[in-house]
Amino acid sequence: MRPAHRAALALLVALGCSIAAEGATARTLALLVGVSDYPALPADRQLKAPANDVRRMQLALKTRGVAPEDVVVLADGVEGTASSPTRAAILAGLERLAGAAQKGDLVIFYASGHGTRQPSRTALKVDGLDQVFLPRDAAPPKAGEARNQFENAIAGPDFGARLDAIRSRGADVWFILDSCFSGSASRAVGDGVHDKKISLEDIGLSTSSAMTPEKTTVLADLAPDLPPGSGRLTAFYASQPNETAREVALPPGAPMERRVWGSIFTTALADVLQRTPALSYRQLMVETGRVLRADAAFQARQTPSFEGDGMDGPVPGGGMATAENGSTWRVGAGILHAGQIEGVETGALVALYDSAAQPAGKPSGHAIVEEVEATRARLVALKPGCVPARTRCPTVPGSAVLDKAAYARLARPAPQAAFTISRPRPWPGRGAPDAAQEARLHQAFQAALSGPLKDVARLDDAAPALVAWMTGDGLRFMPDGLDPLAMEAGPLAAITPETDTDSATTAIARAVLRARQLLRLQALAAASAGRDLDLSTEVRRFGLDPTARQCAFKGTPATVAEDGSVAVCDKVQVAVENRSTRPVLAAIFFLDDAWNLMARRPTCPVGLTVSDRLEPGRRLVFEVPYHPRAIVPGHAPGTSNGVFVVGVPFIEGETDLPSLCALTGFNDLAGQATRGDEGTGLDDLVDGTTRGGRLPLESASLSFAFWPVSQPVKP
Repeated sequence: MRPAHRAALALLVALGCSIAAEGATARTLALLVGVSDYPALPADRQLKAPANDVRRMQLALKTRGVAPEDVVVLADGVEGTASSPTRAAILAGLERLAGAAQKGDLVIFYASGHGTRQPSRTALKVDGLDQVFLPRDAAPPKAGEARNQFENAIAGPDFGARLDAIRSRGADVWFILDSCFSGSASRAVGDGVHDKKISLEDIGLSTSSAMTPEKTTVLADLAPDLPPGSGRLTAFYASQPNETAREVALPPGAPMERRVWGSIFTTALADVLQRTPALSYRQLMVETGRVLRADAAFQARQTPSFEGDGMDGPVPGGGMATAENGSTWRVGAGILHAGQIEGVETGALVALYDSAAQPAGKPSGHAIVEEVEATRARLVALKPGCVPARTRCPTVPGSAVLDKAAYARLARPAPQAAFTISRPRPWPGRGAPDAAQEARLHQAFQAALSGPLKDVARLDDAAPALVAWMTGDGLRFMPDGLDPLAMEAGPLAAITPETDTDSATTAIARAVLRARQLLRLQALAAASAGRDLDLSTEVRRFGLDPTARQCAFKGTPATVAEDGSVAVCDKVQVAVENRSTRPVLAAIFFLDDAWNLMARRPTCPVGLTVSDRLEPGRRLVFEVPYHPRAIVPGHAPGTSNGVFVVGVPFIEGETDLPSLCALTGFNDLAGQATRGDEGTGLDDLVDGTTRGGRLPLESASLSFAFWPVSQPVKP
C-alpha cells in the first residue's frame, strides 16, 4: 500500500487550526493576522471584526501560557503590530517561523479577514476553483486583464509550502483561519451582522456557471511526503462551501455605539480556550461548534470543519485530562452521539458531564444505553446519587441530570454475547500444516481463548460463526459454510515457527476481534433503514500490453467480466451515488481478503470531517486496479475484496463526528498490505459523516459490496 499523501492546506476558507504533536512542546511561537481594511475594495466590503479577533486570540493564548514576546501581530488597527498585513508580510512571517522553529516546538498561525474563490492556477482542481485568503493589498485584476484572479491573494499552496517547511523541522503547526470564500446570502444580513464574504461577481468578475465548490479544503495529492520526524498539522475551518463566516456586533441588545464587533467563530473559539483548560483539539472543535449553535446572538449556523493528523492531541496550556481517559461523546436531549459503529451497545453504562471542563472522575451522574443504532443511542438516567459500582441503580425517566448533560464517557461496556468459533481444523488439500505447525497453532489458539478472548469467544463445532482453519501460514478464520477448496477469505493470524507465543496469541485475538467486528457491521448493514447512498460495482478487463509488459490501464477496457471475477489487469469500478434529497456525508473503507478495513476517506488518524459532502444526485466513480503484484498466491483458487460505506444526512451546524477510524483498530499490524490496493483510484473518495437530531433515530445508510478475485494456488 503506497504511503498516504500528506495533507497540505489548500486554502483559507474559514478558520483553520493546526495541531500539536504528542508530548509537551519546548516552545510556542505564534503569528496572528487580522485584515479589516482593504484599500482596493469598495467601502461596503471593509470588515470590522478582524482587529478585535486578533485581540481575543492574544488574550486566549496568554491565558493558556503563551508568552507575549513569542507572539507576532500583523493586523491593521491593533496596537503593537509588526507591520501591515500584506501578502509579502504574511508569507515572510511564516518563513521566519520556519527558520526559528525547532523540533518539539508548536507554531500557531491565526488569520481573520476576507476569503473567496477564484479560477484555479493549476489543472489539479476538480471544481476548477482555488480558495484563497485576501491580505490587505489584495485587489481585483486591472482593467483589460483576461484572468479572473485577485492580485496578491494567498492560495492554499502558498501556505502549504511554508507550513511544510516548519513541519520538516519537527515542529507542529496549529493553523487557525477565520475567513469566508463562498455563500449566497447578501453581505448585510441585519443590524450588527455582516457576512465575511466577497465573490468575484461582487466586483465585476465572473466564473463559469459549472464551477461549484469541490470541498472546503483541498488536499495536494501530488505533493511529496514530508520526511520522517516531521511535525503534525491540523486545520479548522469556520464554514462550509455554501455557507458564510460572519462577524457580529455584540451584545445584540445594546446600542450600536456600545457594541464590539467579532467574528462568531473566533469569538466562540476564544471563549472555549479561556474557560476550558483540558481539551484535545477534537474536543475544542466540538465545544466551539456547540457554543455557536447555542448562542442566539450569533444568528448563524456555521458548520466548522477540520483536517490534519493531530486532532486527538492536547491543546497547549491545559493538558488533556478529559481526553486521555477514553472516548468522549456529545449528549443532547437524551441522545448520545455515538452508536454501534463506535462500539456502543444496549446496556452500556456512561458517565455524564455538564461541560468539557468537568473532571473525568467527577461526573454529574450516570445513564444506561437504552436503545442504540449505527451512529446514535438513546440514554436513560440512573437515580441521582446512586453509585452503579456498588449497587444496582434504578433508572429515572425525565432526569434533570440527563437534560443538562453535554458530554458522556463510556464507564462500563455492555455485557457481550460470546462469539462462536470452531476448534482448529487442518486445511484440506494443499496448505495443510505439518505436525509441528499444527501443535503450535493449537497451543496458541488455546492461549488466546483463555487470555485476551476470554468472555468474548467460545467454542462451538456444531454451528460456529467462524471456522478456524490451520495452514502452514497460520490460522485463517472463515465464515462457516465457505468452502476452503474454492475460496479463502477472512482474518489471518500469521504464525510461523519464528513467531513467539505472545505474538501468536495477540495475532489470533486481533483476527477474531476483526472478524467479530465485520460480521456485526454486516448485520447492521442488512438492518439499515437508510438508503441514501447507492453502491454498485463492475469489473472491467484491460489485459496486458505486450510491448510494455504492463497492464493496459490507460487504454479502453477490452470487455466487462461477465462472471464478475477479478483477474490480473482488471479494474473494479465502484460507484457511490446520493439518491436522497439532501447532502450526505460518507465514510468509505476498502476491505481486503483478510478483512482489514482501510480508510480511504477519512484518512486515519485524521478522522472524519464535514468538508466533503456528497450533494443530492451526485455520483462518485472510482476504480481499484489489479496489477500483477496485487494478486498473490493463496491456498484456494479464489478470494474476495470489497468496500464498506457509511452514509448519514449532512446536518448543518454539526461538528462532532463518529470516530470511524476506530474501525481500523483491529487491522493487521505488519504494514496492512492488501491485494488490489494499488494505484490512486481510491484516493478520489469522499469522506466524512455526522449525526444529530432527536428520536426517532435516523438510521445511517450502511452498505457492503464484494467481488471475487481469482488467485494462483501455492504449489
